[in-house]
Amino acid sequence: MIKSLTQFWIVVVFLLATQAVSAQDIHFSQFYSSPVTLNPAMTGNVNGSYRISATYRNQWASISASPYSTAVLSIDASLFGCSLATDHVGVGLAVFNDRAGEGGLSNTTALASLAYHKGLDQDRRFLISVGGQVGFVQKRADIEKLCFQNQISNFECHNLFDDPNYIPNGEAIDNQQFNYLDFRVGGLLTAQASKNVNLYGGAGYYHASQPTETFLVSALNEAEQNKLGSRLVLHGGGSLKMGSALSFSPSFIFMNQSGVSTYVAGGALGYHFNQRSRYQRGGSNDNSALYLGGWYRDSDAVILLVGVDFQRFKLGFSYDINVSDLSVATSNQGGVELSLMFTGITSECNRRSPLYCPRF
Repeated sequence: MIKSLTQFWIVVVFLLATQAVSAQDIHFSQFYSSPVTLNPAMTGNVNGSYRISATYRNQWASISASPYSTAVLSIDASLFGCSLATDHVGVGLAVFNDRAGEGGLSNTTALASLAYHKGLDQDRRFLISVGGQVGFVQKRADIEKLCFQNQISNFECHNLFDDPNYIPNGEAIDNQQFNYLDFRVGGLLTAQASKNVNLYGGAGYYHASQPTETFLVSALNEAEQNKLGSRLVLHGGGSLKMGSALSFSPSFIFMNQSGVSTYVAGGALGYHFNQRSRYQRGGSNDNSALYLGGWYRDSDAVILLVGVDFQRFKLGFSYDINVSDLSVATSNQGGVELSLMFTGITSECNRRSPLYCPRF
């Protein structure tokens, strides 16, 4: 019972603290597997005509009866690639749901994206992109599942309405959900530095309007409400071909929100069964490859990855090995993550040059 109360109280602190608290955004170990949520400017940066991506993450199963889980589904497409010569437009939609802890705190968000990709040379070896997103966010919590301090009596929690000894929580809770609009912008540069080297780098700025998040009554002073701090994202990577079959794909992401920052850095070694067509639009469907990779999240976890390319599908499985002080409780167990991506091609005129699209 004490363990359950502790978990409840931790959730309460994150939910209802009213002094200088900022909510945590969703994050993935395979951050590159969800391009539309990583950076709006990546919308439509597709090695094909359209792309469907899905990622699922489950973590803290070893220390919580209700593990944290995140799922995202997105679709984006490249448009007007023939009429705009070296340029094209990207459009996309994404929906994700994040559930945290035993209090049923959930975040359901729908995002609409638009990006413009400008070719800087006739062969499109260098491409600069800008993009924006607007999202509708709904956050909710099952307050009855939370245990507040004044509901604890004789080491038992009396937070259920059907409990004959029910104790009111005494909090100024307005309702169990709130909604708001969210705005994001981003930029991206991709470059084919040479025949064997492709590079990319981007930046995103999230929660530009810093929306207020609170379950408390709206009459509270604005200074006491919980504003969602803007988040800066820097990310990049590339691919280095090594001979006829091998490649190395390093990548990193740096995030800063409300004065707190973290980074993930690492890379994947790939064996390609037909590397020639890997970055060509409309190339051979025989694009199979096997990847083994590792990344490090700042003071938190080592991330191991097994990935597979098969024709137009990409599958990734990763596991986080917790190395922070929390490892005493988790026994080094972290998060399990699965990603799946499909890239499709529709009838269109033939592009004159390959298009580099960041992968692993």
